[in-house]
Amino acid sequence: MTKKKDPTPGDPNKNYIDELNKKIGIYFENEQYEEALKEVESFQDKENPIYLYYLALIKDKLNNKKEALEILKKLTNNQPSFLEAFHLLANINEDLKQYNDSKNILEYLSNQNPNDQKTKYNLGRHYEYYFNDMELALKLYKEALNIDNQNYQIWNAVSNILIKLKKNDQAHDVLKKIIEIFPNEIFNLKQLAEVQLELGLIDLSENTILKLIKLKKNQNILNLLALCYFKQNRFNECEKILNKVINYKLHNNEEDIAYKRILLLKVYQSDFDHISLSKIIKKYNYLGNKEKIKKFKLGSKKNKKIKIGFVSCDFRKQAINNVIHALFDFKDKKNFEFYCYSSNPDEDEITEWYKKVSDSWKNISTLNDKEASKLIISDNIDILIFLGGYFGENRYLLSTYRSAPKQISFHPISSSYNKTMDYWLSDNILHPLNFKEKVSEKIIRIKSLFNFAKPENLPKINEPPMKNNGYISFGSFNNPGKVSEKCISLWSKVLKHFSKSKIYLRYYDYYNNKKNQDTIYKMFEKNNISKEKIIFLDEKVDIYLKYYNKIDIGLDTFPYSGATTTYSAICMGIPVLSLVGKNYITRQSASILSNVGLSNWIVKKEDEYITKLKKLSEYKHIYKIRSTLRKNLIKSSICNGKEFSKNFEEVMKKIH
Repeated sequence: MTKKKDPTPGDPNKNYIDELNKKIGIYFENEQYEEALKEVESFQDKENPIYLYYLALIKDKLNNKKEALEILKKLTNNQPSFLEAFHLLANINEDLKQYNDSKNILEYLSNQNPNDQKTKYNLGRHYEYYFNDMELALKLYKEALNIDNQNYQIWNAVSNILIKLKKNDQAHDVLKKIIEIFPNEIFNLKQLAEVQLELGLIDLSENTILKLIKLKKNQNILNLLALCYFKQNRFNECEKILNKVINYKLHNNEEDIAYKRILLLKVYQSDFDHISLSKIIKKYNYLGNKEKIKKFKLGSKKNKKIKIGFVSCDFRKQAINNVIHALFDFKDKKNFEFYCYSSNPDEDEITEWYKKVSDSWKNISTLNDKEASKLIISDNIDILIFLGGYFGENRYLLSTYRSAPKQISFHPISSSYNKTMDYWLSDNILHPLNFKEKVSEKIIRIKSLFNFAKPENLPKINEPPMKNNGYISFGSFNNPGKVSEKCISLWSKVLKHFSKSKIYLRYYDYYNNKKNQDTIYKMFEKNNISKEKIIFLDEKVDIYLKYYNKIDIGLDTFPYSGATTTYSAICMGIPVLSLVGKNYITRQSASILSNVGLSNWIVKKEDEYITKLKKLSEYKHIYKIRSTLRKNLIKSSICNGKEFSKNFEEVMKKIH
């Protein structure tokens, strides 16, 4: 559907008007607007509505929008039934960013002609893009679709807004209908594959992506296939596809995504060696920087307060928010200012909270690294903190620019291995004084790097199920991407050693998919563990934490250990056994466990894993932990936001 439409109004001098329409049509087709203007100005009757309409239309094409606006105001006042003139008036008001005026005109048009799908569609666009009323926009798009159900643009608008509203079930149905009507629309096939991934329809998504590749094979679609394999724990196939993306060597955003996913694969699957990982990161660091990065001049003006900038994609309902929330809640306003730079266009109610409590909020998702760096420098930031490393939409490559005098890595998954990252914020468990991990940053430690809100309104903790079951129920509700071959090997040893024991797995709806279940079954079968010992929790509960009442002991993932999942288990009185390895990422759970009195649940050597678990798994011991752990958590330092904030600010003062 086009935004503007040439008129076909009637006129007493029909032959002359018909001839004019033809001439203007040819001029417009050839973009000869000056010639069209001369033709129209030769019109004798300067008050004729056809003359005025064409004059306004041509003025608009020549970018004389304000003149066009005045002409149309006169025309619509005198000719209230000339609806096409109102459409043009609405379009020009929209172009001039006078959105209330254009919306009001469209609403008038809708009242005049309720069956005009173009008006419904354009009014829907206004509510979607300018007034952020997604539900009303969706209603209007659906009304337009009811009038014209063969219009691709309207179908597309419906699917797009359903995806924005995260109504994925409805979006899935709409996209299937679009593909039925318009079978080779690559954009919608890609949307369908993405929605299917979100819904956990992994096998359907894979089929859609493979169909897409036959129509058009490019980096974007290959990255989607790699993500599909990643979600199925088909890590070797995933890595091969990601390397294909990188080998295009176009130095673009798709290669940025591919590098980040390869790094995640390495960290998820092995207690990595620094030489191989640093080689990948060094290649990644220079992605897109074929020329030497320009070093922008930093501001020399001294700030009255210490300005700290936070760069993150997770100022929203996400794990990182749990950790940094207290810093904003208990900020020393006399001495600090917090600037947020969000790299994610998606926002929620938590995002709105950060906007209110921060001293400055800027979304940099549409800026490239060079532009973002210039923006940050203009804010004269003293210390710039990069959250989350190369996870998700985080702007890892932005850290290769020097945008502040001091730059800090906070909750990454490995060293940045770049010279512009000065410090890595950590603690004594994550980075013990004698750690052997090779890092490029200087390690600075606070009492505990993890902080969570004090748990409130939690479900009742039931007694350990081992009492009635007669066997131990182990469990892991971690991200399945962290379930490595090594992890399965450890868990298999546990299931073999403890008679009749079972392991319960849950991660949102991931394990509701048969293909995902089969992947896990095969991994266990390689270790001679039968299906009967593996339970995928699929019953519906009103509060996710209630699933923890099904298990006695949590088994941490390795090498990528849990954090938020470990905290959730502790909230429900569940101790978690965690093996630490060579790297920071293996010690996340250990940091949390040590702060709630569960240091004896940290395993330092693999051959001690079963021995330690035997000592700790007696019913009386588990019962005691279950009845006291939540109280210990609430009293611990990881639930003391004020103390956490103070420790953080003391370190910032020293660095500054």
